[in-house]
Amino acid sequence: MPDKLSRELYLLERFLPELVENHPYTVSQPAPPLPDAVVDVNGRKIGIETTALILDGAISRREGDQDKILSEAQKQFDKQCKMPLHVSVSFAESGNWQKINRLQVASFVTDIVIRSISEVKELAQYKSHFSIRKDRLNHSYVRSIGISFSNKLTIPCWSPITSFMVPDAPIEAIQNIINRKSKNIQGYLSGCDEVWLLMLETGSPSSYYDGYEKLEKHKFISGFTRTLIGRVPNGEVVALETLLPHSA
Repeated sequence: MPDKLSRELYLLERFLPELVENHPYTVSQPAPPLPDAVVDVNGRKIGIETTALILDGAISRREGDQDKILSEAQKQFDKQCKMPLHVSVSFAESGNWQKINRLQVASFVTDIVIRSISEVKELAQYKSHFSIRKDRLNHSYVRSIGISFSNKLTIPCWSPITSFMVPDAPIEAIQNIINRKSKNIQGYLSGCDEVWLLMLETGSPSSYYDGYEKLEKHKFISGFTRTLIGRVPNGEVVALETLLPHSA
């Protein structure tokens, strides 16, 4: 099963008890044209099509690039040193991420980390703990790097830090997702009594939105029986008010 589908089905299971009001249920994962999951509740088959609520593809791609850069940087570091470091990298948003050389950026990060460690080797606490921060780096994509070590921790963690504004959930973009998914409703219904759409806020910066109270005042056009947003970070389900296409 593709990783994307596996993740969406995993997230779906977090919301299922609430969605079916704690009734007993079973879940199957059918092949197309049926939806991603079919939930059998009291003999009624409910199809649930899931999709990530990612409305800014550029931010999403940038997040993926940052994860790959740090994964490569950690691999390069592990070949030369064996220390369970916590490395946090603050990336610049203004760089040309469409033309980024991930391997080159990863090598830059690895080099900074290795040189920084060599600078503190003479400290008395070097073998127990230390913390280093490199700011204002002269690099198009990397702004700063934080490095910390504790001999009480055994698992390394290399993670990106990205500052971002949390925008209001955009009504038009959400309607576009509904429209795109609605094109397949007849296929979904070929093996279900009804079909729901669940858009998942995944928890990554490209999927963080605010202002959900504004959505409650808007009526979306949807052919789904229920049109929902699953807010993964706080476990909340937002039910959108909808009109059928022919009644709009």
